[in-house]
Amino acid sequence: MGDEKKISGSAQFAQQRGRLIENIYSTVADPVNWRTVISEMAANTDSRSARLLVMNSDATRVISSVKHNIDENYHRQYVEYYVNACPWRPEIRKKPPGRLYSTSLHFSCRQPDFYKSEFYNDWAGPQDIHHGAAGTIFQDDGQTVQLLVQRTKGQGYFTETDIAFFNDFVPHLRQAFQLAAQIEDSHARAQAIKIAAGTEILPFILLDYALRPIHCTPGAEALIRSESILLLTKEQLRLADREYDQCLQRLLRKCLIAADSRTFHTMGGTLEVPRPHGSHLHLRVKPVHPDVPIWGGRPAGYVAVYVYDPEAGILIDRERLGELYALSKAEIRVAMEMLVTPDPAEVARRCFISLHTVRSHLKAIFAKTDSKNQADLIKLLLAGPARRR
Repeated sequence: MGDEKKISGSAQFAQQRGRLIENIYSTVADPVNWRTVISEMAANTDSRSARLLVMNSDATRVISSVKHNIDENYHRQYVEYYVNACPWRPEIRKKPPGRLYSTSLHFSCRQPDFYKSEFYNDWAGPQDIHHGAAGTIFQDDGQTVQLLVQRTKGQGYFTETDIAFFNDFVPHLRQAFQLAAQIEDSHARAQAIKIAAGTEILPFILLDYALRPIHCTPGAEALIRSESILLLTKEQLRLADREYDQCLQRLLRKCLIAADSRTFHTMGGTLEVPRPHGSHLHLRVKPVHPDVPIWGGRPAGYVAVYVYDPEAGILIDRERLGELYALSKAEIRVAMEMLVTPDPAEVARRCFISLHTVRSHLKAIFAKTDSKNQADLIKLLLAGPARRR
């Protein structure tokens, strides 16, 4: 009879384990299922609550999270402040990743000291949280994922058997995050390329969150092959001239910050790079942030670098341009020169007119074409109906 009970219990455990592993991998397609995963882990170990925290690489800031049986107000307090006030937090960051640890067995902060802490008295104690199991289950260059499970005083501390139960699932948890990250990266990259290609007709190079080139259009590849001033490798986009390269790298970082934060405090900038034979190559740098949910917290900002060669020319039907926007011949000439140089003083020199006259023409052109600035005007000329296809 005893053996039958053992067999029955063993079969039930195997069934629960299989269901939990299945639910873990289901999160790859639907991250909402993480709530089911952590609630089952809590239930199977007689625990009060559980949290899955996606954090920055240093594990000092929570980017996104899933919680089970934690009050929303207390969770917000934890994310905003108590995450770094927990006396176990420094040791969690130092412990080897890939497993969970019992706060009663594997941490230097003893229970009497824990009860004296601000974390217990202001946050954990009011919720009857006395014991925990915690550890890093996944980590890469952009994020740290930690699992935390809590128990009340009556439920007791997490034993070695409890910790072994959790650690049996950690390889599956890690694999699920790796798969999800790959899928999310693929979706975000495809969307970023679509956005970059849809806003401009110029050839471009797309850089990822580490400013590594991940996409280069055929037109951009042809320009790079013919231009000694542009240097493109698998790891970076550089300029041969050190001074101009420093300007480019600053502009790239500024745009990446804007894309990552989604604040878009800058819409990018233009860099005119001198060539050995005296003309310039124009680089337009813009932040790109695809509207793709990234639950895992990996940075989703990208930077597009558009390349324009004024010498190659963009065929504009001047007569149609004038008809479409009621531009005078003088205004058409100024608009066309803006494709060669964004500097009004240089436009004045090339058109043999005063800077004041150029500015007057630009004001009229902006009004007639409904352009807010020079960037809008150039985009209209390059992608508008007057361009010859």
